[in-house]
Amino acid sequence: MNQILMLGECMIELSQANEAGQFNQSFAGDVFNTGIYIKRCLRQSARVSFLSVAGEDQISEQLLSFMKEEDIDNRFVYRSNILNMGLYLINVDLDGERSFTYWRKNSAARQLMKFIRKDKNTRALSSQQIVFFSGISIAILPAEDMPDFWQFIKTLKSAGCQIVFDPNYRPALWTSPQKAREAFEMAYSLSDIVLPGVDDHKQLYNQHSAEEVASHLEAIGVNEIIIKNSDQGVLISIAGERLHIDITPVAEVVDTTSAGDAFNGGYLSARQNGKSVKDAVIYAAKVAACVIQHKGAIVPKSCFSEEITPLA
Repeated sequence: MNQILMLGECMIELSQANEAGQFNQSFAGDVFNTGIYIKRCLRQSARVSFLSVAGEDQISEQLLSFMKEEDIDNRFVYRSNILNMGLYLINVDLDGERSFTYWRKNSAARQLMKFIRKDKNTRALSSQQIVFFSGISIAILPAEDMPDFWQFIKTLKSAGCQIVFDPNYRPALWTSPQKAREAFEMAYSLSDIVLPGVDDHKQLYNQHSAEEVASHLEAIGVNEIIIKNSDQGVLISIAGERLHIDITPVAEVVDTTSAGDAFNGGYLSARQNGKSVKDAVIYAAKVAACVIQHKGAIVPKSCFSEEITPLA
């Protein structure tokens, strides 16, 4: 069984249910979303675990219950008696455009390294075959914790873990673009697989094409590079060998909130299932297409199972 570790933050999501001002509550986070889609695609052939920090309040208990429903292993979710989960509100304007308001400055997930440092039994973490984290996973960590975080990733890598990284750049989470670049360069140098979008590099590196992004990452030495470029398709670079794959656009897009997360989940699932890189991209595009035709970062299981054939 594949052992896959997702490292990041899960937040409370509030979305408007009706014009009376009532809201629906759910849970979401980029790495968390990806983990759920991996589990749905691989089912019992993978053990997907989530490494994070939640609170000791009722909503944190709801998160653990939700993870159980999705068959996500919660044994690596630490519990803070000081801080609770972060929260975000989805706002929809008169034209249907979505925007987000966040309350995450005091998110419990920011304490992750504090708990890892105190944990005397991290052997189970080192037994993972894959560890996946994103730019958001590291952006929320205090600056003083970053040396310990990088050492933690190096320890996992030396234990045989395959390191996977998606930059998922969010400017508001960083003190400066330079700090983000420094962190991303370190993450790239440690990663076996990277899943950037051209938009990430456009903002940070002034690179406007998938080819420029590929050249940048090839020079760092990343072996497996999957570059998402919206309606222009996907550029693959494996050990410097490139291949462009066209993606058929979805006719009616409902919600793009978790498009990249779903793509990542589909891609990593297919690769773990033994698919070629090309076939994995095609499968990932189908998973993303399913998700963006439904509201919410995590679509109902029934909708997903009707449209996506599991790999195992």
